[in-house]
Amino acid sequence: MIGSSNDRRALEREALRNVINQWNANRLDLFELSEPNEDLEFHGVMRFYFQDSGQKVATKCIRVASDATVEDVIGTLVEKFRPDMRMLSVPSYALYELHEGCAERKMSPDEKPLLVQLNWHVDDREGRFLLRNIDDKTVGSMGSLDSNASFRRKLSKREKKQLKKQEKLSRMKSENGDINGGQDNVTEKLYNELPETSFTRSISNPEAVMRRRRQQKLEKKLQQFRSKDGGPDTGGTLKIYGEALCKDVPYKTLLLSVRDCAGAVVREMLDKYGLTKVDPSQFCLVQVTQQPGIPDTEYVLDDDECPLSILMTAPNTGMVHGFIIDFQQAESDIY
Repeated sequence: MIGSSNDRRALEREALRNVINQWNANRLDLFELSEPNEDLEFHGVMRFYFQDSGQKVATKCIRVASDATVEDVIGTLVEKFRPDMRMLSVPSYALYELHEGCAERKMSPDEKPLLVQLNWHVDDREGRFLLRNIDDKTVGSMGSLDSNASFRRKLSKREKKQLKKQEKLSRMKSENGDINGGQDNVTEKLYNELPETSFTRSISNPEAVMRRRRQQKLEKKLQQFRSKDGGPDTGGTLKIYGEALCKDVPYKTLLLSVRDCAGAVVREMLDKYGLTKVDPSQFCLVQVTQQPGIPDTEYVLDDDECPLSILMTAPNTGMVHGFIIDFQQAESDIY
């Protein structure tokens, strides 16, 4: 019986070691995790963010054990961020888990932050932990990092490109009224003010990770489309031109099934451009057919028509077919 228990513990330790190795393979050296001991305990460095109402955002890295709870970590963080409160109680601070594009999640006191962070390896995703006062009803404009911080330096070309991308996305959302109706969004503000750079991220090579993630997602979905009996495939990629949504990003490539209808494609295109709250009924999918020496023809698809099916079943006549997103123009009533 003892042998069986030891064998099970050995298997659990090996499984945990494999997960930690996957994490370490994609992370900066600073954030590498230790080998688990016989009790399956390990430790690593974590980055935390902090802001009191109206104050600048601050950030610190501390070493955290796998068995440390949110309550334990908050006590340590308050000492680090607010040494003036060391002799006082910690009445109203909470820890939040944040991911770009998602609402913040308040963590429960008994959760273990290092284990929560380790679970990010499943999707190779990035995240942040924010300490803040839960009594703050609103969060003012997120300040920049402490101006006295020793890490201030010039951004690299890649980091400047990422910052420019963040600013453009924020501007595009603002122009389309997609800022939660004007309400404060802690996650969005934190990422807008502190975009991912080699300082704020933990992933060592985000471009490679993103490429691998997209490739894995693509392969998984394509596998679902492949016929098992030698018949025609039931899905593929389709390039949709969306300059009506954003002139700086002329098109998006979607992975679709032959059963995906135009209405769903319009919705997905809006999501791709960050316009999640825009009414899809204001847009339509247009099929454009081009022939040499003949003006282009356009056909507005009904919501239940399937663009990829149309393209795959179109006769091979040398015509060029394409699809664009356009504003839905209401027909004038004729009296």
